[in-house]
Amino acid sequence: MIHYEIEKVLGISILVTVAFVAGFSAIEPKLLNAIEDQFTVTQTVTAEISFATPASDITMDGSIAGITGGTANGQTQVAVSTNNSTGYTMSIISSSTPAMQGNTQGGYINDYTVSTTTGMEPDYTFSVGVNTAEFGYTVSASTTSDLDQSFKDDGIGCNTGSSDTSGSSSCWMSPSSTAYTIINRSSSTAVSGATSTIYFRVQITANPSPSVPEDTYTATTTLTATTN
Repeated sequence: MIHYEIEKVLGISILVTVAFVAGFSAIEPKLLNAIEDQFTVTQTVTAEISFATPASDITMDGSIAGITGGTANGQTQVAVSTNNSTGYTMSIISSSTPAMQGNTQGGYINDYTVSTTTGMEPDYTFSVGVNTAEFGYTVSASTTSDLDQSFKDDGIGCNTGSSDTSGSSSCWMSPSSTAYTIINRSSSTAVSGATSTIYFRVQITANPSPSVPEDTYTATTTLTATTN
């Protein structure tokens, strides 16, 4: 008898529980389904630019006789690092005109004379006239496409084509106290940076006029790199 009563009570309890769940599900059906709450997390990363390897001072590779003349060359490398997706532009500017000034005697070496009528693009070859002393520069990049178009060539002239055919021997420009673009890169760089080499040349032909006094001559030059 007792066993029967226990079974009866248990049966009633199960029926009540099932009835409760069924009733609750009918009232709140959504509580038994899966739901989602999606959201986003946003972080802005800004562009930066730096000289991974700054340019170093240059001592030209030899002295030049002031009357009989000669040629001297020098170079420096610079690496620019940026995470900017559209790259960077680098310009060069001289602190004086002419750029190369004598330290003590008041003399100077003229800026290179480009042959173009506008004077706004480089010469394919470095050519100095008779009785002349001139100072010029050119630039090469580890990635040729980084060069500003004015320093690219087609093997004959500059500011045309897509090559750097003769490297340090082509596309010579006149220094200027107005900033001139030498690099225009369109993408970010490696952490180590994108490397450019700037070459300088002084050439004095015999009996220059004006004369070039015995002295040490210095050209102070600034590079400025800016994100595009």
